[in-house]
Amino acid sequence: MPPSILVSSTSAGEPRLTADGRPVASTGREATGTGETPAVSGRRDLGRALLARKAALGGMIGFLLIAVVALLAPLIAPHDPLAQNLGDNLKPPMWEEGGTAAYPLGTDPLGRDLLSRLIYGARYSLAISISAVLLGGSLGFVIGLVAGFFGRWTDTVLMRLGDIQLAFPFVLFAIAVLAVSPERTPWHLILVLSISSWIIYARVVRSRVLSEREKDYAAAARALGASRWRVLFRYIVPNVWQAVPLIALLDLGFLVIVESLLSFISLGLSPPAPSWGAILAEGRQYMMITPWMAVFPGLAIAVTVLSVSVAADGLADTFDPKLIHGKFRRRPLPPAPGTRSDPRPAVGEPLPLLRVRNLTTIFPTRAGVVEAVRDVSFDLEAGKVLGVVGESGSGKSTLGLSIIQLVDAPGRVVQGEIHFLGTDLARVGNAAMGTIRGAKIGMIFQDPGSSLNPVRTVGTQLEETLRQHRQLRPGPAREAAGRALAAVHIADPDRVLRAYPFQISGGMQQRVMIALAMASEPALLILDEPTSALDVTTQAQLLDELTALRRRFDTSLLFISHDIALLSGIADTILVMYAGQVCEIGSRDQVITTPRHPYTQALLNAVERVAIPGHGRLAAIAGDPPDPANRPPGCPFAPRCPHAMPICVEVDPAPVVVATGHSAACHLLDPALQAGHQAEREVSVR
Repeated sequence: MPPSILVSSTSAGEPRLTADGRPVASTGREATGTGETPAVSGRRDLGRALLARKAALGGMIGFLLIAVVALLAPLIAPHDPLAQNLGDNLKPPMWEEGGTAAYPLGTDPLGRDLLSRLIYGARYSLAISISAVLLGGSLGFVIGLVAGFFGRWTDTVLMRLGDIQLAFPFVLFAIAVLAVSPERTPWHLILVLSISSWIIYARVVRSRVLSEREKDYAAAARALGASRWRVLFRYIVPNVWQAVPLIALLDLGFLVIVESLLSFISLGLSPPAPSWGAILAEGRQYMMITPWMAVFPGLAIAVTVLSVSVAADGLADTFDPKLIHGKFRRRPLPPAPGTRSDPRPAVGEPLPLLRVRNLTTIFPTRAGVVEAVRDVSFDLEAGKVLGVVGESGSGKSTLGLSIIQLVDAPGRVVQGEIHFLGTDLARVGNAAMGTIRGAKIGMIFQDPGSSLNPVRTVGTQLEETLRQHRQLRPGPAREAAGRALAAVHIADPDRVLRAYPFQISGGMQQRVMIALAMASEPALLILDEPTSALDVTTQAQLLDELTALRRRFDTSLLFISHDIALLSGIADTILVMYAGQVCEIGSRDQVITTPRHPYTQALLNAVERVAIPGHGRLAAIAGDPPDPANRPPGCPFAPRCPHAMPICVEVDPAPVVVATGHSAACHLLDPALQAGHQAEREVSVR
């Protein structure tokens, strides 16, 4: 008997969800009436990021205000910062007794206006620090690119020079250089500070270049005939520059402090040029008489550095999405109102191992909310195999990750229920979910080479799994690891246990992954295209081994694949996904022999068959899947469907039960609509 199946599909007009799962106004084709995604400029991206982060917005506003004041110092300052008036020396601020509005923050021992000196001090301090950041950052960026990309003696020479500089304390280096300078101009300080800071940028950029230059896209560019310089600037640079603005912002705050420190110890700008550090040093001598002289420049330095640091921290994931932070911890859904955590089956109905209802997973992006999985429901009985098929980007992998609660940030499950052995996985705590993964639910990913730890042997990884979930001691864990490898038909388990992942073949790596996943005898195993990178012979062997293990441990499989022909030989039930939602679901024989959704029919027509003559061609599916960030209204397959009707581009079809355990979401299956469509065709023919 096929498992009981229930499929639902979001109807047209249902509100989309925000990052917190609340309805929002849709963007894209529904809002604009066109199929084009509105262009989002980098400036608008930055503005949205600032509006979404109040702390970063406050920091950026604070820094910009200080920068504007420094830039407009000649227009804003009420007095000449160098003008002396000994008759008004040591005046207190205007709000204290003896103060005057002519000198809002008071005067120094020479009668110079303190507010004007602070404004001009900001001009000098920021100009020196920003110029040093630009010069040091540019120098470090270029050196990091060259050292990381060309390597060998170039890398050795440049990085050893950086090591020599790091071995000498930064501040001592500046003091040693500036102490012997008879006159210290802004250019002297800029040069000293930039030379001292370039190594920070160079090391970060070099590490990123070393990683990126070994990736496949760089090798593919070389294979297409691109020169080394083109690969560097056209392919590598766009993937490494994002870290530089973050370092520059943090470095700016640090250099403001260093410049003030040098001025404080009389190694900054030559007098009488005003600088925050010099003003602070003067105020220190009169702390007992006029404490405000030291308080105001200290506040100026603290507020500037704090504003820059807060802005840099808040904008980290805007400059570089790889640095998203604070969102990696999974957040369980709140209890559903009016529902029980342990769903009771209907009378006489067996409780399935896995019951998914109305599952929706989103990925908030700058352009809007992407619904990677949309209102998906199905049942999977113990010991059965559910095959999930669809094109790339259809939501198959996200469905598997949602079940095991491993969706990458900022994606999250925002709706639905995932009942596994009576527990709603979408709502259990993180600690409880950690005890379920690996022990009761296992997962095998597509690329075993990146899934296995490259610096640990196969044996240590297997033993760790066994000791964690089966509480075995080292000796028995080692023996159990050997038996686990033997169970997947590895001829020499002892050799493989001692080997590192890169020392064995791809097929052997995938066998190790199966052994790792099955070592704890889980009740459910999720496989994300585990055979797509293997040759046909190895693929067939792995499928046979999976089938034997499934029968031995009575394990249910959720097998994700883009190959519907592969699933026809292993699955009990097939679920067809498109644009994140279910198109059709039914038993293997129902879906393969009597497909009812046009997308399922198109997938089957694209499968290679012996019956096709030599001069024949496979039936390709015209068009491309819809943009997930700009999902069209109505049926998502309508633009590619040869049977599309006007209603298909307006209303998302609801699932229709066509047989026991077999349903499909298509308007063609609605008898009333089908009759109307046939009448329209007859009229058009006449």
